[in-house]
Amino acid sequence: MELKSKKKRKIVYILGYGFFILFWIIVICLSLELFERLRWKHIEKTNKFVRIRKGELLIKEWDGGTEESVHYGEGKYKFVPQQLLVGEPWCYPETDPLEMWSYRYLIYFTEIEPFQSSFSDIYNIHQFRMEINQSNSELIFSPINKPLETIPHISECKTIIEQIPKSKIEAGLAFLWNENINGESLQFFFCPIHDTSKDYSYHVFLHPQKGKNEGINPILKKLAINDLWDMNYFSYIPHINSTEMPFRINNFGFRDRDFKVPKDKGVFRILCIGASTTEEGISNQETYPKFLEQELKKHFGDNRIEVFNCGVSGMVVKKHCAKLPDYLYLQPNLIILYEGINNVVYEVFQEAFDNTLLTTRIAFLLSHFVRKQMRILIPYPEDEIKSYIDRFIINYIDYLCKVFFSRNIDVCISSIGVPYRNKLNSEDRDYYDFYYEKEWGFPHSTFQQYCDVMKLYNEILKEYCKKNSVLYVPVEENIPASTKYFGDICHMRQEGIKLKAQIMAETLIPYLEKRLGLTNSSTASSE
Repeated sequence: MELKSKKKRKIVYILGYGFFILFWIIVICLSLELFERLRWKHIEKTNKFVRIRKGELLIKEWDGGTEESVHYGEGKYKFVPQQLLVGEPWCYPETDPLEMWSYRYLIYFTEIEPFQSSFSDIYNIHQFRMEINQSNSELIFSPINKPLETIPHISECKTIIEQIPKSKIEAGLAFLWNENINGESLQFFFCPIHDTSKDYSYHVFLHPQKGKNEGINPILKKLAINDLWDMNYFSYIPHINSTEMPFRINNFGFRDRDFKVPKDKGVFRILCIGASTTEEGISNQETYPKFLEQELKKHFGDNRIEVFNCGVSGMVVKKHCAKLPDYLYLQPNLIILYEGINNVVYEVFQEAFDNTLLTTRIAFLLSHFVRKQMRILIPYPEDEIKSYIDRFIINYIDYLCKVFFSRNIDVCISSIGVPYRNKLNSEDRDYYDFYYEKEWGFPHSTFQQYCDVMKLYNEILKEYCKKNSVLYVPVEENIPASTKYFGDICHMRQEGIKLKAQIMAETLIPYLEKRLGLTNSSTASSE
């Protein structure tokens, strides 16, 4: 009996000590979590950069700067829309929709993957085949790559097509047809198939579209920036101008002066493609492509060179594949690619996060402390990150380069400027940490992880360019990590935008001298 009681006491002691230790572990964990949350609140209330971002401090208090110190995202919330009129300076007509879509589908039928899947996914295109029998005028619909019943509104689509005048179909020419089905605007593109003399056959492509004035509030006459989209994070509505700030969209849906197509003879046209880090600037004339154009014209002393801003906020490299026909239609001689941030943050990190243990994901979702501190101990494996970068970015870049090179269009790839965390002071680090979690990385990454992976990505880009003889611009290597240049983790203030353009120009000038057949003496005399 005494032995049993000793065992019972021992078990009670063990359980007691266990509960005691567990209690203090819980207390310590909760204390650490509380400390981290209070520290976050302290940063939000005291950090001057966060307060400026929230509108609690004047911009000039950032560093004594002027209006030029406004960084990306400030002051761009509301617009009064004004449709531009053809005939104004640099205002050319928009391309005929039939001509543009015919060109896009010409590329669709001549190019291979990954273009076709990217094009179909981004535009949300469904396709099927339609034939009309001449003997009885019966319309026959058949699937192409998936069953007809999986196509949205297919029964309504058949009814609409049956009401199209037979003379239009029997003309055997490509044509567009727009309809509204259950409140949704849809566009049909009919592409003739010349594979039979007996029947009229067409590829029918169906995709949603947005009307030019759908985003405008009819009462307030206001247009929020999100309503500038023709397609969200892919293309803007052409010929929209802001009357509150110098921000206009051109005839092809880009933030620049209008394109002249075909371009003038002898003009060397450069397209700068990318996302918001290409588009950014407080006016159309204060973006890096415009500063770059100024630098090139200053050096070459003539109007032979055009640089256009083809950046669109929210783009990823796959979307550039879908936009490939538009780029080719604009007749570029050189493509400058500054891209990859959205891919890393929203695709690479998201994929890596989704493949971690469920318990780890739950901990990162619930705890500030775990997200901030434990990621240092539990980083994503580098080999895994490299494989995602190859899958989501490099494979698409490689395809784009091959297409452009095959059409005698040169490509220039730039490294991405990053305000590396280990090069910042404590106040700057707190600011970037705070807004990275608030606007970018929650819950799948931290600002430190972003810096680490972007450094790896830039190294991969540099190696790719070296291996494939692609012109490389060392932007990352030459922009200091500082709030003087970066408004957030990637978007730049005007000083940064100007410096980026200068670095671009220094790399491009020797290349352009060779490409245009100019010698040092001829460029010097032109200056």
